[in-house]
Amino acid sequence: MCDTDHGYVRGWGVTEETVGSKKLSMAHGVIPPGAGATPHYHPFETAIYIITGTCRVLLGVENNRFVDIKAGDFLYIPTGVVHCPVNCGQEVMEYIVARSSPQEICLYPDQKYSSS
Repeated sequence: MCDTDHGYVRGWGVTEETVGSKKLSMAHGVIPPGAGATPHYHPFETAIYIITGTCRVLLGVENNRFVDIKAGDFLYIPTGVVHCPVNCGQEVMEYIVARSSPQEICLYPDQKYSSS
């Protein structure tokens, strides 16, 4: 597992680097209470399954839509949608994330993705 710049601990189990995946990645992670991310997006689809805890997620900066998720919930984030998860609960949020890319690519709203 590795610490990231937004309070997560994430262990990538399936990636291009770990198993030679060509179109998929999966990881296990935790977000401590009070921790969260800076608004960002990915140039691929993301699906998250919440194992424990709760989280509030900003989905899209145009409409500032917030979604509250909890243990047992799935969350789908389409390609290019800016999002920002924050653990507003009192316990660690544990999750599994799957993405339609073998690599971790995280961009911020003022950045554009170029595959070249």
